[in-house]
Amino acid sequence: MRITVKPILIRYGGAAKSSFNMNAIELDLAASSILRRAREKAFYKGLPIYYVDKGKLVAEYADGHTKVIPITGPA
Repeated sequence: MRITVKPILIRYGGAAKSSFNMNAIELDLAASSILRRAREKAFYKGLPIYYVDKGKLVAEYADGHTKVIPITGPA
């Protein structure tokens, strides 16, 4: 069974300046803000967020539990 999910897109913007003009600390703060907004938006819609950890695809749910998602080849 193949599941198709429409991704949640986070719009850029909201930062005081361009990422090209940010120092390392400002980039870290911007990245943290983007991740926080992505989590909030996905969890609000009842969806997990997905990320790669140690080469494995992981789904994280609003209640904090995680699940490793098997990666398969083309159907």
